Formats: sequence, C-alpha cells, structure tokens
Amino acid sequence: MTDEPTKSLRVEIQDSSSSWLTVGILHHRQEISWFETEGEYWETPQRPVLGQIFEERGAKWHPSQRVSLPNWFSHLLPEGYIREAVADALHVNAKREFFLLSRLGLDDLPGAIRVVPEEGVLAGQTPSHSDDGQTESPGEEVILKFSLAGVQPKFSVLEDSRKGLTIPARGQAGDWIVKLPDSRPGFDNVPEAEFASMELARSIGIPVPETRLIPLSDIGGLPDWARKESRRSFAIQRFDRAADGGRIHAEVLAQVLDVPTTDERYKYQRANVETISSLISGLCGADAVADVIDRVVLNVIIGNGDAHLKNWAIVYPDTRKPQLSPVFDVLPTVLYLPEDDLGPKLNGNKNFGAVSLSSFERLARRSFVEYDQVRSRVLSAVERIQGNWSLLKELLVADQYDRLTRRKDSLLLVRDALTART
Repeated sequence: MTDEPTKSLRVEIQDSSSSWLTVGILHHRQEISWFETEGEYWETPQRPVLGQIFEERGAKWHPSQRVSLPNWFSHLLPEGYIREAVADALHVNAKREFFLLSRLGLDDLPGAIRVVPEEGVLAGQTPSHSDDGQTESPGEEVILKFSLAGVQPKFSVLEDSRKGLTIPARGQAGDWIVKLPDSRPGFDNVPEAEFASMELARSIGIPVPETRLIPLSDIGGLPDWARKESRRSFAIQRFDRAADGGRIHAEVLAQVLDVPTTDERYKYQRANVETISSLISGLCGADAVADVIDRVVLNVIIGNGDAHLKNWAIVYPDTRKPQLSPVFDVLPTVLYLPEDDLGPKLNGNKNFGAVSLSSFERLARRSFVEYDQVRSRVLSAVERIQGNWSLLKELLVADQYDRLTRRKDSLLLVRDALTART
C-alpha cells in the first residue's frame, strides 16, 4: 500500500517593504496537518512576527492537528454555514480545513499573510495525532466569496474611487468588510444596531475604523440573491489593510492563546476578562489597560455579549511590535438575546447586572495597574457613555433605544458610578 502523497502550502507574510517572506510550510498527509517554520525566516533581521505563540515556542515547534488545521491557522477560516458553502463547492467535509485554506488562502486572509500551493516539498514523518474526523463530501453549491473568520455572513470588498465598494478580483485584497442583514425572525436592524454601537464607541474615544450603512444593491459583484436584498448592510473599513494597498498583520487573542477551534464555547471560556487585560498589558504596555477598560465598560452598558477571544485583536503596524487593534465588533446582543451575558467572566461572574466598580479590582491586580487608576478610568468611561448616550436615539429605532436606555439605568455599574460622583 502506497502512502498518500504530502500536500503542502507555503505560508508567507508581508514585511515592512510589502514584500512576501516565507515563514514556513503547512503539510497535509493521511488526514494530519502540521506546520514547520523555515530556518531562514528565524535568521531574517527584523523579521515580521507571524504570531505570539510561534515566538514563545520557537523554531522547533511543529504544531499538528488531525483533520483540522493547527489552532493558529484554523482561526483564519470562516465558521458556520459560510464554511459549509465553501466546503460544498470543494466537495470536502467542512472539518477538512487544509483544503478550505488551500482555496481561500491566496486572496484575502486576515492580517498580512497568504498561503501558496507548494510543489515538490519534502516533508518529514507524519506526526501522530489521535483526533478523529469525518471525510464524507456534501452536495455541491456555488462557492461564495467569503474568506473571513467568523460566523456572521460577510464579504471582503474593495473601495474603488469610480465604482465604490465592489467584490475584488481574484488575487486582490479587500479593504472593507460588509456584514449582511440577519434574516432570522426577531433579528431586525442588526446592521443599524452595530453601526450605532460603533458610533457610540467612537464618541467616547475608543479607536474605531470608518463605518457606513449601505444598501447591498450599491455593492458591485455580489451574487444576485444578495443584490436583491433591500435592507442596509453594515460596512467597516479593515484595520489590517494599509492605504497604499499593503497589509497590516494582526492576530486575534484566540490565536495568541492557542485556543482550539473544536468547540465554539472555547473562545468564551478559555480566558476571562482579567486574562484579556493582563495579556494586552503584557504585549502592548500598561497604558493599553485603559483602552481595555473603556471597551469592557461599553460592552456592559450597551449589552454586547459577543466580546469573546476572536473579537479582541492585536496589530503589528511595524510588523514586530504589537498594539491593541481598533474595536471592530460591538453589537447590543441583548436586543436579540435578552438573557445574554458578558461571555468571558469578570470577577468570576458573566452577568451584566453583577458588574460593579469593585468588579475591576482583580483586573487591576492582574494587569499590574493601581486600582485607583482603574477605578478612575471605569468612572470616566461610564460618564463618557452617559454623556453621549443620546447619539443612540438618532441611530436606533425608538423601541430599541428605549429598551437599551431602561436597561442601562438599571445596571449596578451605572448606579455605582452615579453614587461615586455625588
């Protein structure tokens, strides 16, 4: 019996001159995928950082996974029925991630990387791995132009001075993300709610990329089913794309922490808010903790229960030194899931209503910041949100604004802040 031939993908990253540098090779054989960095990458002066986990583990680390990809690469791929659509078009099971990445990896992956099919690569012995997976092929469907991680249907689009936003040609990178309206009953006005939340974030000083509400019919190159959609979509400029067309590398905290993708709950459970804050403090400096606090307070007051480890990210503007990314995914999920919660726990509790001023004491200790500074920042964030809250009245339908306002005024954190100021 002849062994299955090894399939390989060359993983490349853009350096500071926008040239592509080979980092290593992703191999696949006998349903096992593994990654090997190349010695030349480690020897390159001022080489761009692929990911914190690779810096920590070093050149001899060869992560592997059965059926799926090693965790860091797995997080690059879409989830949910977007993944199923891609898998159906390729006639492979959606769990066989190497083949999904082979199809999506050249065009428009997050950050500053691409993967290129590699011929004639000699691979070492296939690592042993005990995970199991299925290999049956589902029915064929037309492939969708989706290449972004996450569950919500979204397109990567390119802004053209003459044509506006349009689906980029194959091999081009988009510089905007367009999120489609949610078609599920009870999920009305999701794009409008996200736009309003992001504008509130911007108004209190949180870095936010440019955002727009735009009819899907105004976007060129979309499939017919999408262009017939009469509702507006939410568009956000990508922070991992430069004005000159270059790419800015980024990674989500789920990649930094090497969180497995085998269970959707892991991105909520594998770290609490204190871990997120201490990690950002360690990577980006203690000053970044103030930015973390602003976002946590906003999530509590706006009712965003989706601030999991794939919605926190770091960027590498100079290819090497990490910074906290602009905020890119804030939605008042409580409008659609009234019993929703924070997701990652804060002070051992994920209930929005349980968050108080004292809930941030452990965050201060874990982040090596004086609690008085943290407390002052929490109070400032609450005050800024209160002062700009009327912005939501202009952007939300009346019922949604009223519901969020009543909820805000009932929160323990808001009442604590009011008491502390009087």
